[in-house]
Amino acid sequence: MNGQSAPPVRKRAYYRGTGAPPQLVREYFRRLGSVWLVLDLGCGPGGVSRAAPCGVRVIGVDHDRGALEGAGRYGRVVAWDADEGRRLPFPRRRFDAVIARDVLEHLDRPWDAVREMHSVLRPGGLALASIPMARPRVVWNDYTHRRGFTRAAVRQLFLDAGFEVERVDRMGPLPLAARLGLIRAAPWLLRLPVLNQVWATSWEVLARKP
Repeated sequence: MNGQSAPPVRKRAYYRGTGAPPQLVREYFRRLGSVWLVLDLGCGPGGVSRAAPCGVRVIGVDHDRGALEGAGRYGRVVAWDADEGRRLPFPRRRFDAVIARDVLEHLDRPWDAVREMHSVLRPGGLALASIPMARPRVVWNDYTHRRGFTRAAVRQLFLDAGFEVERVDRMGPLPLAARLGLIRAAPWLLRLPVLNQVWATSWEVLARKP
């Protein structure tokens, strides 16, 4: 825990069924390429650490004690609350990549968290984030959400933090996508108007630190 005590938040029931599916995590690492040290920002119960490729070290960060207890079974975890305005407790330019899956929508000041992501990445490092679309059924079905994002807002958020945005794709829980091996094709399938309207729920941004 890096010498820091976890805050007294414990939403165990909330995290049931929210972990990243292994097939999705494998797709994340395919997109990130050759990385060795990865920060999982808002790690939840540790789905990224659990399914990370052999040889990749993942450090999980979350503010919730229940999440940290779960993620701690798979690797190192550190308590950090982005809304407290503190810097991430790591050296600058340390990580090859940062994954932020479904976390920025929970924050009062997500731009501060994105700037911290930028600061702990080495030059050339990648940030991969999944962020809910600004659709009422997506944003307000989770009582902990503060906001949703348009594609333009996602892009500007990362540009203002100093990133070069490589792509912003639609993502969502396409039926049987994992079982049929279609996760890689999801961004293209969700461009179809009918699939976009029914199944697209989030933006997935891939950005690089110059």
